[in-house]
Amino acid sequence: MIKVKSEDLLRDTILFGITILLMLAANFLTVLGGDFWKTAVDVLFFAIISLNIAIAASLIRNVRRDFALLIFLLTYNVLLMGRVYTSWFGYHHKLLLLLEADDFSKLFQSLQLVALSLFCVYFAYRLAGPIFHKRESAIEKLHTKAVYKDHLLPLIRRLSTIVLYISSVPFFYILFKTALDVVRHGYLQSFTNTSDVPSIISRLSMFFVPAFAVFLATLPNKKQMKLPLAVYSVYMLASLFTGRRNTIVCEALMLTFYFVMRDSLLEKGKRVIKKRMVAYVGVFGIIAMYFLQMLALVRSGAEDTHRGLGEMLVSFIDSQGASFRVIVQTVNHIQSFNPSTTYLYLFYPFELFVHNNVVTRTLFGFTPIIEVQNSEFVQTTHNFGHALTYMVDPDRYLSGGGFGTSYVAEAYVAYGILGVIFVSAMIGLIFRFFASLLTHNWVVITCGLLAVKSFVYIPRNFAFLWVTDVFNITYICFYAAIYLAALFIAKGTHVRRTHRDVPDPLVLEERI
Repeated sequence: MIKVKSEDLLRDTILFGITILLMLAANFLTVLGGDFWKTAVDVLFFAIISLNIAIAASLIRNVRRDFALLIFLLTYNVLLMGRVYTSWFGYHHKLLLLLEADDFSKLFQSLQLVALSLFCVYFAYRLAGPIFHKRESAIEKLHTKAVYKDHLLPLIRRLSTIVLYISSVPFFYILFKTALDVVRHGYLQSFTNTSDVPSIISRLSMFFVPAFAVFLATLPNKKQMKLPLAVYSVYMLASLFTGRRNTIVCEALMLTFYFVMRDSLLEKGKRVIKKRMVAYVGVFGIIAMYFLQMLALVRSGAEDTHRGLGEMLVSFIDSQGASFRVIVQTVNHIQSFNPSTTYLYLFYPFELFVHNNVVTRTLFGFTPIIEVQNSEFVQTTHNFGHALTYMVDPDRYLSGGGFGTSYVAEAYVAYGILGVIFVSAMIGLIFRFFASLLTHNWVVITCGLLAVKSFVYIPRNFAFLWVTDVFNITYICFYAAIYLAALFIAKGTHVRRTHRDVPDPLVLEERI
C-alpha cells in the first residue's frame, strides 16, 4: 500500500491550491474582456511559475526516483517558456511583438496550452505511481538485487562494444562530411541541400548509437566503461561541428539520467553522486551554456561574440525558448489549417517511417520522403514544422530557417484541447516507467535509454518520433542478432566443455 506523508500532502495542497486559484482568476478576467486580457495574461504567467514551483518541490522530495521528470521540467521550461521569461522580465512592454502573438487573447490561449500540458504530464505521472510501485519499492529496499540478471550479459556487453568500434568508422565519416558541408555552405544551407552517402556506409553507421545503448544496458563497471564512453564522448563533441546543439545536450542528459539511476541502485553509504558533485555539475552546466550560445552566435555570423556571462546565459535561454512561437503561431493561424487533414501532422513520423523503410516501401509502392526545404516539398508534406513555417513566413522557410515543431502544437492542431490532454498524459505515464527502468532486462533498458533522449527534447520535437526512433526494424534486428550471437557463443563453448562445469560468462567474455 502506498503511504502519503502528511507534510507532502500539506505542501501539495498549498502550492497546487495557489496555482489553481491563480488560473481561475486569470480565466475570470478573460470574461470581462477588453483591457482585462492583458491582466489575465499577467496572472496566468504567475500561475505557470507557481505550477513549476509546486511540481519541482514535489519531485525534489524523491529526486533520484523522479530525476527523469525533473529533467523534463527543466527542458520544458527552457524550450517552451525560455523566451517568455526573458521577454517578461526584460521587455514586458513588448510582449506581443517579442512573443509574436496577434493579440493578448491569443497569447493567453498559448500560455494556457503550455500550462495545461505541463499539468497533465505531472498529474498522469502521479496517477501512474501504483502501476510501478512494486519495482520502485524493490529499488529502495533491495538496491542491486532489484536488477535483472542474465548469464548472457557479459557476452552481450562485449559484442556490443565490438559493434560500437566497427560502426564508429562509417558513423564518424558521415559526421565529418556533414560538418564539412556546414563549413563550406553555412548552417542554414545544410537544411536546403542533401549530400550523398554510400548506402553501405549509411547502414553500418546506424548501429553506432544502439550499440552504445546496449552496452550501457548491460550495466558495465567503471573499468569496462572507459573506452566505449570515450568513443561516444568524441561523437558528442564532434556533433558541435555540424552546428547543431541539441545532439550533445540530449546525449548528455541521457547519460546523466543513466548514471543517477545507476547510483540509486547502491546503498546510501556507497553512493557516488552527492551534493558536492551536483554543485560541480551545476557550475559545468553554466559554462556549457555559455559556450553553446557562443557556437550559436558564430554559426549565425554575428560580429559581436564577446559578451558577459550573464548576457550569454540570458541569450541562451531566449534562443532555446523560441519554440514557444510554434504554439503562438499555431494559435494565430489555427483557422488556416484544413480540419480534415490536421490529424496527419500528429502522426507524421509514422508516415515518414513507412515511406522510407525498405520493406514497407517495397510492399506498398511508396516513394521515399526526402526532407528538403523547398516549395515542392512543403506542398506535399505533413511535417508540421515545415507546414507552419511556410504558412507564416515563406521567405524564411525557403532560405533554410524554420520554427520547428512541438508536441503541444501538433496535438492541439490535430484534436484540440483533448489532444493536448491525452498526449501529455502519455508522456507522464512513460516518464513514470523511466523511474524504474534499470530493473528491466537489457532490451527494455536499451529502448528506454534511446527514448529518454527523445522525451527530454519532445517540447521541441514531434509527438511520436520517439516511436519510430526507438522501435525501428533495424534496431530490433540488431537486438535479435546480438542476442542470438551471444547465445550461439555460449552454447558453442558449452559443447566443447561437456566434460567440465559450465564456464563462467565472465571468462567467456575475456575469450571473445
